[in-house]
Amino acid sequence: MPLTPNKQAELQRALQDAMDDHALLAAMPDLQPMLGTPPLPAALISDSELHIVRHQDSGCVQFVFPGEAGPASGLTLSAQSGWDWIVQATVNAGVQMTQAMIDKIEAHHQPERLLALRHGYGQTATPAELGAARGRKVLLLVHGVFSSTQGAFGDLDLQPLLERYEGRVFGYDHWTIGRTPQQNAMNLLHRLPANAGWEVDILCHSRGGLVVRSLLTDGMADIVRARAGRIAKVGKVMFVAAANQGSPLASPEEIKHFLNVAALLASFSGSMALDLVIGLARMVVSLGFAQPSVQALASDSALIELLNRSGTLLTSASNYYARANFDYGDSVLEHAGSLLSSVLIDSANDMVVPYDSVLLPNAAPDTDHMLSFGSAEQKQTTVWHTDFFRQPATRDFLLHNLR
Repeated sequence: MPLTPNKQAELQRALQDAMDDHALLAAMPDLQPMLGTPPLPAALISDSELHIVRHQDSGCVQFVFPGEAGPASGLTLSAQSGWDWIVQATVNAGVQMTQAMIDKIEAHHQPERLLALRHGYGQTATPAELGAARGRKVLLLVHGVFSSTQGAFGDLDLQPLLERYEGRVFGYDHWTIGRTPQQNAMNLLHRLPANAGWEVDILCHSRGGLVVRSLLTDGMADIVRARAGRIAKVGKVMFVAAANQGSPLASPEEIKHFLNVAALLASFSGSMALDLVIGLARMVVSLGFAQPSVQALASDSALIELLNRSGTLLTSASNYYARANFDYGDSVLEHAGSLLSSVLIDSANDMVVPYDSVLLPNAAPDTDHMLSFGSAEQKQTTVWHTDFFRQPATRDFLLHNLR
């Protein structure tokens, strides 16, 4: 099946960005599957080219990285079901990306801003709305990597939460490939009035967990100074599929697998944006793993080590977690044609975050503070990383605890 119109638009936007940066070498003019289009011949693979390929039947987008013969698999495309893959575009990975290029990609997806969710997902909170929340109980939503407030939480019924918080529900739209979680936290604080005095409950997803931990840490002096007067008290924090201990997929050895997992999810889910995934793929092959925004997600990152050893405003009695152990090998996603790391498939994870990495270090939450889909030993085939908020159990868990 072809990509949806929204996903086609995201793919076109990514290719336009590459063209503007003089990196796009070739692209198919028609995004619909073209019968008889051959897979990428191994002889055409260049050490300076990133190939964006698409599964002819499912529409799933994947990457062939410079010098590789298949989408992060070690197999040639022609060995993978014959004629299943279409070369969508070829990008010159040797074109050095600048921060301005990265910012442009992020800006095309969304501006950085605080949303007043009483109006839906499209309206920036006004100074008057932020002022009216001064000293009051507030709910803050923080999305994850490649996403937005609407992308991450769009399946969640906000109305009961808006009623409970008397309309004081805000979403933080922020950039995730060109910013570190620490930069996101500072950006968020500077968008609040200096005397906001928020008593804040927080709902976060994926990489949003690292943004929230950075926001509330006592280990970064600049954040502590900026937080003073703006956040008076921290209540309940809901970590849904949060990357609190990072992901091994973000390590240098596994980053290509991570990008193909992200491309798979972004091909079919509004929770991740395909143009941002392609932007990060370009950034990784252009600049390597040295970008701080990429490094921060790795399980052994300097950021996570700092957060783990520092004091925090988080309290174990007020932390809640939702996690999943997903069986890719027996799910609808398996038929998308993607090729994933065997380490990812065999271990306990939700396709992005390891099952145990959702928890904060040394956390031993009570059972009523945990929502688990599957267990460390038993996988399930329904809930993966971007699918939590479609589940009635997740909605019930949030409503029961955010009182």
